[in-house]
Amino acid sequence: MKDAHTSVAQAKRGPSVLWVLAATGLSGASGFLVMALVGKTLGTTDYAVFGVFWSGLFLFVGVLFGIQQETTRATAADLHQATPGRVQRSSLWVFAGAAAVVVCVVVFLSGLWWAPLTLGTGNTDLIVQMSLGAAANAVVATISGVLAGAHLWRHLAAIIAIDGVVRLLAVVGVLAVGGNTAALAWAVVLPFPVSLGLVFLASPRSLIRFSASPLGYGRLIANSAQTMLAASATAIIINGFPLVLAFFAAQGDKALLGALIFAITITRAPILVPMMALQSYLVTRFTGMTASPWPLIGRAFGIIGAVMLVLGLGTWLWGTTVFAAIMGADFALSTVALVPLVVSSGFIGSLCVTGPALLALGRHRSYAFGWVIASVVAVAMLFLPVGLEAKAALALSVGPVAGLIVHLFALWRLSSGGRADGGEAEPGHVDSARPETASTGPLQ
Repeated sequence: MKDAHTSVAQAKRGPSVLWVLAATGLSGASGFLVMALVGKTLGTTDYAVFGVFWSGLFLFVGVLFGIQQETTRATAADLHQATPGRVQRSSLWVFAGAAAVVVCVVVFLSGLWWAPLTLGTGNTDLIVQMSLGAAANAVVATISGVLAGAHLWRHLAAIIAIDGVVRLLAVVGVLAVGGNTAALAWAVVLPFPVSLGLVFLASPRSLIRFSASPLGYGRLIANSAQTMLAASATAIIINGFPLVLAFFAAQGDKALLGALIFAITITRAPILVPMMALQSYLVTRFTGMTASPWPLIGRAFGIIGAVMLVLGLGTWLWGTTVFAAIMGADFALSTVALVPLVVSSGFIGSLCVTGPALLALGRHRSYAFGWVIASVVAVAMLFLPVGLEAKAALALSVGPVAGLIVHLFALWRLSSGGRADGGEAEPGHVDSARPETASTGPLQ
């Protein structure tokens, strides 16, 4: 592992996470342009179909983010604990390939049930693009976690940036030739294999060097299952919420659903896009800490709260006017509908801080339980006898607050000497809760 340590040390001396933030900004901007261009071209009713497809695809991407979190943690812990002669028991490339096959089958078969209910009977063929795109992302998520855990931020940033730019160019090309929703769907999924393929071709040794793990496949599957369970709950609230909301929209609400999907995407983006991009970085940061995580958590909460306040005030003053000017009157929801969506993003963003802290401490069950509670409460809010706009606001606010309480309680238990998950740290985990076993690596 000597060469690996040298490469990681060199990566730590670079601009580190700034590369990821810059790439995320570029990719996020590309995504917003895609949504805006498609919305202006299709209108609210047809945009509802595209928005639900986008939401469904990125719901599965969000679920697979659990794999990225686990491979990040496993790679970082392995490099912290590496000793001469350490046995590597599995290949993360093999793990990624197997995950891709399973994901493709699960998405396709499940889509036979939910696609007619959400996309409409005339658009069920979109599950082909969705299943293949999700399968490709299973590989991207696995290797992205390896890159984050090894502190290869430029490589990870390249994948993120290429993904966003290629998606924008592909969608613009489809719209230019008058392509239909099916063609747009292919344009959306194409960047997954392209981004990873281009980075692999540019630097194959780096993507292979850190892909061996001392954890067996059974342990990788078990850990990934727990983080994917939590990621499923996360994805329901973040990426997949428009798809879930579509189940509760009446047939006559398609135009409102399209406008609401666009509003949810735009109003939450300033907080959630960077917070989701920073998840692997935060796991790595918390994993390497020898002191209490509370100061870092407090600083993150302060920044999120300040951004939430500024955005909420700006939305109250100019939100409806801006939406009408950019997208047209059909997309211009009232201020009463927009402001709660902005505020709710702060609650979700806070969960994106406490979650990595628990993961880094090996508290997979507490991490998962918080997000599960958040998603269950959020879905329960959708059954209330109120309008679609109110359903969305309540679900995205009350659910995350409930999950945040669970996470904070688990962290408090741990800091006060309790064992949040009722057991010892798992093999391969750097338990920073105990000074005698904590990592001594430098902070990022």
